[in-house]
Amino acid sequence: MTELNPISRKLYIWINQMLYLGITAVPYREHAIVSDKLMVSLEGAMQITLENGDKITSRTCLVKAGINFEKSTINTNNAVMAIYYLAPIAQDYSALENIMSYARNGIHYDHPEEDLLIETLLEIRAVSTSPAKAFTILRKLIVQPHLEHYIFKKFDERIIEVIDQIKITVSENISLKKFAEDVHLSESRLEKLFKDQTGIPITKYRLKYRVFIGIIHLALGRSITESALAAGFASSSHFSKSFSAINGIPPSETFLKPPYLNVLIADEVLSTLCLVDRLASDSTHITPKRIQLGEYDEYLITAQI
Repeated sequence: MTELNPISRKLYIWINQMLYLGITAVPYREHAIVSDKLMVSLEGAMQITLENGDKITSRTCLVKAGINFEKSTINTNNAVMAIYYLAPIAQDYSALENIMSYARNGIHYDHPEEDLLIETLLEIRAVSTSPAKAFTILRKLIVQPHLEHYIFKKFDERIIEVIDQIKITVSENISLKKFAEDVHLSESRLEKLFKDQTGIPITKYRLKYRVFIGIIHLALGRSITESALAAGFASSSHFSKSFSAINGIPPSETFLKPPYLNVLIADEVLSTLCLVDRLASDSTHITPKRIQLGEYDEYLITAQI
């Protein structure tokens, strides 16, 4: 691994999860949240508007997929942020909302290990911490060990199957009708169940996953155009627009302008990316199968040939 400059912007990419560590304030645009995430102020604090209209300051904020990120609700006040994107179809969000204070629907604040979490994130930002080590360290702080194996929410196997298919066919325009038929549901029932389980519509979930794949390709040094095509977008402009809508900032601002972003990708992510490409090119001979990675609620697509 290339040695990183100390105190640099970093992006860690794991299976279904990411961590962004900033060094300067980012002017986020208002946008729809498509991933459950834990926001942490590394320098400064956020102002959060409670359900009753009162405003409080906090350095940690849990945000649920499906809500809108608006300055009137969460004002980062030019704080330097770390953003931990939680895994979908997992227990993490439910575990965190049980240990954090309620602000309003889909928003909680004050992680009980806030001070230690900030200290740890600053340390990870300052040194060349490997993806595997960073993941292990953060898991123990973010989702506390006594909650790690607690089942807060049951997930429908049909929705998990659809998500698996979205990953395998990321560059294809599979119809909602086809997804529904494959899991023996009507289109309307699939749409409702999918949103109930993930917080966002199936079309937006697929868009989010395509952006995720595009981010990996950008991180590997490919151009925006190459990354867009690899992720199933028709053009670089479509990818850029979707990236901005999901993240609140354009990809050029994130990857191509100083201060440049150092990206650390877990080995499992690269292996999965290669495997998904293989599945997509030989789908008539391969049956996808899910295996659980370690003790966490993360799934890797493997194959039976």
